[in-house]
Amino acid sequence: METAKGRFGVSAAVLKWIAVVTMVIDHFAAAVYWQTVGYNYDVYFVMRKIGRIAFPIYCFLIVEGFFHTRNVKKYLRNCLLFAIISEIPFDMAIFGKIVYPQGQNVYFTLCIGLGALIMLDQYREKYEPGYVLLRLLIIAAAAYIGEVLDVDYHWKGVLFIIMFYYIRNMQEWIRNLAVIGAFAYEVTAPLAVIPIHFYNGKRGTQIKYLFYAIYPLHLLVFGLIRFCLMGKG
Repeated sequence: METAKGRFGVSAAVLKWIAVVTMVIDHFAAAVYWQTVGYNYDVYFVMRKIGRIAFPIYCFLIVEGFFHTRNVKKYLRNCLLFAIISEIPFDMAIFGKIVYPQGQNVYFTLCIGLGALIMLDQYREKYEPGYVLLRLLIIAAAAYIGEVLDVDYHWKGVLFIIMFYYIRNMQEWIRNLAVIGAFAYEVTAPLAVIPIHFYNGKRGTQIKYLFYAIYPLHLLVFGLIRFCLMGKG
């Protein structure tokens, strides 16, 4: 993948912080802000739109993690573990319930996408018609599972991850256009192409498991606040 050699660049750690901050703003609006007395819809709307920047970055990073990890099975295991840990906090914060089976957190989306990448990569250099069909079946199955399980961003979220996998080694301007086009329906989501464009291919300073843990922890805090606000209502 082309990197930001010879120009200003940001590491994977910086990209993760951008994703985390925008995501937390989004979840604060979705879980807490709209429950407050006299909340302003315009403020709520802006916060939700800021949050749309996060998911394209997470899709990009899960693909980069796939290519750079030493143990992809452990990587998938960690994602699945935190998907399970995050589900109750996610239901509390987003749906105001301890258990809400009609919606699953974004870690499950990432897990399905990552699982698809593991299978697709086995046939990456095989171009015979049978292997092309097999890859299409894997992609269709992954999207179907995402929709049936009702994961965050549904089937589209899974396909976005797969898209980043296939455009990774394309020319930079093609990658940027692909990202802008894919996420155009969210209006502000294409802005994620800016920090992604300046990715320098470096890992950066990261505390082990911190970025995994932030997701369930902030949802748990927002969920508890939401329950308190609901109780006062």
